[in-house]
Amino acid sequence: MDVNKLYDLVETYFGYKANMLYLDTDKKEVACMLYNSFLLKCNLDDRYGRFGAGIVFGIQEATITEFLGKRCSLNSDEKSIRESLKIVDDYCRLRLPDKFLDAYYKAYVTS
Repeated sequence: MDVNKLYDLVETYFGYKANMLYLDTDKKEVACMLYNSFLLKCNLDDRYGRFGAGIVFGIQEATITEFLGKRCSLNSDEKSIRESLKIVDDYCRLRLPDKFLDAYYKAYVTS
């Protein structure tokens, strides 16, 4: 998979949940804000053909790569990446109150 296809996959998978998507072709990185709350960065490693994903926090860019005991797959095939994005989405949704998720949905989907 190339980074342009990864961008399309992230954009399609998250839909309204993601905004401010960006693509850095030099770093082979795709990033976006999930639920206007979490900075997700995904990348592809050419040397080993691996996929990576994490939630970035703070100025020092501490990154969470384990999500309630689950890790994203290192495999870079579409099915594995979709499963990894689901792990990240589930984690983010658990960290946000239901009232916020309902309001976010209403603001971006039903408005």
